[in-house]
Amino acid sequence: MTIDSVLIGDETLTAECGAQILARGHAIAAVVTDNARVVDWATGTGLNVLAPGAGLAARLAGLQADWLFNVAGLRMLGRDVLALPAQGAINFHDGPLPRHAGLNAPVWALLAGEPRHGIAWHIMEDGVDTGDVLVRADFDITPEDTALTLNTKCFSAGLDSFARVLDMLEAGQLDRQPQDMTARSVHARADRPALGGQIDPRQTMADITRLVRAMDHGPYWNPLTTPKMRLGDMVASIGHAERADDTGTPGTVLEVTDD
Repeated sequence: MTIDSVLIGDETLTAECGAQILARGHAIAAVVTDNARVVDWATGTGLNVLAPGAGLAARLAGLQADWLFNVAGLRMLGRDVLALPAQGAINFHDGPLPRHAGLNAPVWALLAGEPRHGIAWHIMEDGVDTGDVLVRADFDITPEDTALTLNTKCFSAGLDSFARVLDMLEAGQLDRQPQDMTARSVHARADRPALGGQIDPRQTMADITRLVRAMDHGPYWNPLTTPKMRLGDMVASIGHAERADDTGTPGTVLEVTDD
């Protein structure tokens, strides 16, 4: 079965999944993005590129699409946009639904001390990440994982599992798994760690190192906050934390080195 689709998203994963769609002989009527790298891929492939945001439904009107794929698109899509594809809309979520719905799921999983994380491909409905799940992929969180490494695991799992989504659509048989909404948690764009990321020395080492790792996005934009400690009149940004060999009362400076 050949699929006509609309692809929405602003990350490398958007283009990678788009390439899978085209490689299977399916059509992409339009790519909705304002990410320069995704624009370059789409135009280089000869695809129509549309701007996201207000008025999107009008810009998509008249295009033929069986399915809409929202792959790393962080804007809420209106009901008028979701109603356009004949069969429905599918979203990639970088967290295990329903446990971590909303934004920055890898960060909140690290802060919660979760032993495992995962991704989900799900049907889009009204609300944030509320539709039936089609495909899940779970993996372990290691003691060394940061926001950067966990996001990388999500990217890899999403890319590998998208083929299973396409298999379902081509066969016309969706394995819809309703979410247990009693186990649902939602993370909003404005949510921040406790104390705005300020470290209280009386916290446990596990809590402190989790916070530092959860805010470590490597060279990429950090959308939340920076771990920090108040040292007298100065506030120091903390980029890395590990347990010291010495002991002392919480808050005591054990050593100061040239670096």
